[in-house]
This record gives sequence, C-alpha cells and structure tokens, in this order.
Amino acid sequence: MSNLICPHCRTQVPRGATVCTGCQAEVKYGAANGFFGGALLVAAVVGIEVDKILPGALSVVGWVTGLVVFGGLSVVIQKFYGDRVVFNRVYRTR
Repeated sequence: MSNLICPHCRTQVPRGATVCTGCQAEVKYGAANGFFGGALLVAAVVGIEVDKILPGALSVVGWVTGLVVFGGLSVVIQKFYGDRVVFNRVYRTR
C-alpha cells in the first residue's frame, strides 16, 4: 500500500485517509459526482427516445433501457476514474 503526497504541504498521506495530516486538506477518491449526473442525464434521454419509438404497450422497455445505459456508463466512469485522488484545501485569509 503506497502513500500519497499532499500537493499543498508535501506531507505523506496514507492511501485511504480522508484528511491530510499536515494541512488538513480533504482527500477525495474516485470520480466526481458530476460525471454520474451526466450519465443519468444521458440515460434519461436514451430511455425517452426508446419510449417514443416503441408502441405504448412496450413503454417499460424505455425505462429498462435507461437503467441499463446508466449502469453501463457508471461502470465505465468507475473504470476510468477509479484511481483518481484530489486534495481540496480551503485557504482562509483575514
């Protein structure tokens, strides 16, 4: 298990920690929530378009298609951004 280095204070932070021990910067792992919001929007549009194409009796297929698209996009996002680490520090000035 490797240590991370805080870009703000150059302190070694163990992987899995939520706060830097040197400067108290917040450590976030994985994809940002905005990516999943975008995936949800794309899945909703795909589901609506599939629902428009199919007859009314098959309207549930649009929902299922949207859920499958969202699940697939979520897996892709996690695959690409699974190792992402961001240090957020708020600088306070008086």
